[in-house]
Amino acid sequence: MTQRTLLIKSAIALITGAILVVVCYWVVDRPVAWFVHDHRMCPREFWRWPPILSGWMKDAALLSIIPLILWWACKPGSRLQTVLLAGTTAWIVAALLKQFSKVAAGRYWPETWKEHNPSLISSGDYGFNPFHFGAAFESFPSGHAAVVCAVAAVLWIGYPRGRWLYGVICASVCVTLVGMNYHFVSDVIAGGILGSITGIYISRLFRLHGPEPSP
Repeated sequence: MTQRTLLIKSAIALITGAILVVVCYWVVDRPVAWFVHDHRMCPREFWRWPPILSGWMKDAALLSIIPLILWWACKPGSRLQTVLLAGTTAWIVAALLKQFSKVAAGRYWPETWKEHNPSLISSGDYGFNPFHFGAAFESFPSGHAAVVCAVAAVLWIGYPRGRWLYGVICASVCVTLVGMNYHFVSDVIAGGILGSITGIYISRLFRLHGPEPSP
């Protein structure tokens, strides 16, 4: 894929994502949030594991970055080494981008989860408040969706034979984020697109687009 083609496809993904976010904001987000609140179909504990999994990925990325850099500096050349370093880098970049995006968007949460934050369910607050700071304004985009999709995009390109597994993990995390009312549907869409594009560009930076070697 040429650089021009990648830029065109990225622009199409961003435009499509923006359209989906607008549609979900007006049509989907509130009905889904209220439905989830009123009809929880499984115990809360059942829905917790995918967000917990993304939390483990965060901890693993932070703990592994220095050893990976040292390994890469001392003995470069392994594809696994490159994929791990690219995945860790993608996680960090996606985490930074989602945090800036949260501040820029300033969106209320579906439900109240921390510090008695205002939300759609608890206080009827709904919408965006650009460049507002604090725990009450950090729903958009979903950070969990962003980092999981960023790492999955790197793995998707680095080890394509496991794509079905990466897809299942990403879908599970995104569904449970909505199913727990941690995020609106549009939050998850935006986070997924942000993370996926980040992972693709990081993969290109680390030159992972070659064929996966045979075991």
